[in-house]
Formats: sequence, structure tokens, C-alpha cells
Amino acid sequence: MEAGDFYTSTGVTLSDISYANNTLDVTVDPEDELEYTIQFIGTAKGYDNSSKPVVNAEGKSLPVTRTYSEEIGTVLAQVKGARASYTLKGDEIYVRAKVISSRPDGDSHVPNEFEAAWVQPVIPEETNE
Repeated sequence: MEAGDFYTSTGVTLSDISYANNTLDVTVDPEDELEYTIQFIGTAKGYDNSSKPVVNAEGKSLPVTRTYSEEIGTVLAQVKGARASYTLKGDEIYVRAKVISSRPDGDSHVPNEFEAAWVQPVIPEETNE
């Protein structure tokens, strides 16, 4: 766990995750009749790091969270299917994959949520150029 060699899931099983030569490869262990969408999510260097407090109906700040820039955690690429790869371009701080299945997540408190898996973020490898 401390090495980050795991993923989180609400029902999707991954058969392989690899990261080499700045390419993140993700393969799903597919279930019959389910469809999968693999999103590569990341934040680019130089992102807008501003944030503002979340407020209640009276306009008072809530101490629980903040609203951050839309440049944080954007979908960089999306692929339909059980296998996908993303090669980092070099301007990303990190990239992670989110795999979404077509099966609704019956345990989620979020409406219209689907079963998913999230891999740990990867950071660009240094090259000897």
C-alpha cells in the first residue's frame, strides 16, 4: 500500500495497470454485457490554483471544503472499451485513470453514479534528453 501499488473500486475489476516510458496502460477484467469508459484525468503545470469557500444559504463560509479551479483534475482523454493507454505529454503534474462501467452503483449516495475504478496518479518520468 505504501508503494501505491493498488487501485480503488466500487465494482470494476482491473486485470492490469502499468506505467513505463511515460505511458499509462489500463486493462479491465471485463464482465459480459457491460461497457466501459476509461478516462485519463490530470492537471497541467501552470494551472489556476485559486479557490473560494463554499457558502451556505445565508452566505456564510462552510469549513468543510472549497471550490477549486476547473483546471484541476480535467479529463485529458477518454476511450470506450476495456483497454486504453495515455502517453503523458510532459506538461502534466500527474495523470490517473478512472474506469467507469455501464452498471449503476446501487450502493452510492450520489444519484446516477456508475461502478468505477480509480488508479493511483502517475507523474511524468524524467528523460535524459
